[in-house]
Amino acid sequence: MDNLLIVLLLFIGIVGGLGVGYLLFKEKNREIEREHIKKQYLDSLTDLPNRNKFLEDIEEAKGIILMDLDDFSIFNDVYSKEVGDEILVKLSRKLNDSNCMDNFYRLGSDEFAIISKEEKDLKEIAECLLDIIHNFYMKKDNIVIQVGATFSISYTEPLLETADLSLKYAKKHKSNLQIYSKNLGVYEENEAFLDVTMRIKKALKENNIVPFFQCVKDNNGETVKYEALMRLKEGEKYIVPAVFMDIAKQTKLYPELTLQMVKKTFEYMRDKDIPFSINLSYDDILNHRIYKFILREIELFPKKSNIIIELLETEAIEQFNYVRSFITDIHNRGAKIAIDDFGSGYSNFIYLEKLKPDIIKIDGTIVQKVLSSDNAEFLVRTIVDFCKKNNLVSVAEYVSNRDIFKELQELGVDEYQGFYFCEPKEEI
Repeated sequence: MDNLLIVLLLFIGIVGGLGVGYLLFKEKNREIEREHIKKQYLDSLTDLPNRNKFLEDIEEAKGIILMDLDDFSIFNDVYSKEVGDEILVKLSRKLNDSNCMDNFYRLGSDEFAIISKEEKDLKEIAECLLDIIHNFYMKKDNIVIQVGATFSISYTEPLLETADLSLKYAKKHKSNLQIYSKNLGVYEENEAFLDVTMRIKKALKENNIVPFFQCVKDNNGETVKYEALMRLKEGEKYIVPAVFMDIAKQTKLYPELTLQMVKKTFEYMRDKDIPFSINLSYDDILNHRIYKFILREIELFPKKSNIIIELLETEAIEQFNYVRSFITDIHNRGAKIAIDDFGSGYSNFIYLEKLKPDIIKIDGTIVQKVLSSDNAEFLVRTIVDFCKKNNLVSVAEYVSNRDIFKELQELGVDEYQGFYFCEPKEEI
């Protein structure tokens, strides 16, 4: 009986210990989760909500204020980064503890923002904060340090972009506060900039970044592959990248364009047994999220040898070591590499041997001059000879008529792409 009691007590102790252990484990997980959320949404220096939180909350905003501390880098340079950080902590705490506003964020080193989720006069808030800053000072080694700030306000979508334009305008005109208005005179191109930005955002939200496909022919006129080209769909119209790509890169929307384009291209080509290429820039492969996404899409694709990643010649050679590592990762997964617009930049054959691509695409501006320029003809011949000696495929871009096609055939080009054969289409 005593033995049974001992066993029972031991069992209860074990179960109790497991229960306590489980509760401790759950609490530890909660602590880890809380720490993860804190890192994701709180600025590590000031404990204010950070840019990630700001970009989430701005969806509900009726208006925003941007605040930029004037020439703040001087404090870091003159006094040290530690002093600069101390100023940021003390000032942000003083502003956040004031009764001026709610929803105060730190966006970057010396950039802050306030979001209003209701209709209210943001000018009063900005002037309240300005007053606090004008009366703020910090003593360091018997030196009194004071800071200045510039504010901008916008109620106009897209809020962040219009507020940023107002901030730049205020700094240019040495004003403490500027409210965005279409009558500001912030130049017509800025209006166009905002218009295109809104169109890109709308297309991304509605999943309207679509691939078009242009055929690539061999010497017999047979289609041997397709190149996927990005288009932005608006109703029944399709907008080419020349209209929106530069602005996409300036507004940091570009990675989302690439991700949507890659995803749709791979989905469309998954059940089609024909090679296809897609263009990537150095910015794309430098982006860790895109890099991983590309590799995963290749790994999941049924016939990896059908995939061709096109890289610009100039970017490939300028960023040689990083691009070489990317090419190795692509080759290790069974896909191919093409160097695009070859001949437009360095045309460095030594680097080309080290990069080890599979395909060389001759720049279209050279192809278009092949009938009228001895230099263009010589360059095409040189590229073709190099490709043949190194077992690479040569492709001529922008083949616009029969005469150019025939000349390129005589020069020994392997494959051809251009409006002479087909225009880009949504279906292949």
